[in-house]
Amino acid sequence: MDLKVLFYFPLFLLGLISGFFYFSHMWKSINIYGTEKNKVLKSMLIRLPIPILSVLLGSLAGVGGIISVLLGFTVYQIFFLVKTGKRLKEEIEKEAEESQKENTGDTSQT
Repeated sequence: MDLKVLFYFPLFLLGLISGFFYFSHMWKSINIYGTEKNKVLKSMLIRLPIPILSVLLGSLAGVGGIISVLLGFTVYQIFFLVKTGKRLKEEIEKEAEESQKENTGDTSQT
């Protein structure tokens, strides 16, 4: 086993951790500010240094370190989007069922 693999794995974990902080903060900002674009953009500028600092730390190991950090960040991004998408899909299906029940109840009363 090459020792570089052991060196790049912590950088991959650094990418995962930076992805966690970036996307959890993003989701909190969206929940707090809703559709107020100026506040969400301001929040984006506040959380932007998280992945930049991670990549800069990875760059100390060269191109492989940068790739490891970005790969970890991307893996967490995919995980986060799939998890959030499933939750939103369940919420939409639940609301659709409730709406359908309300509509069928309204037509039977008339």
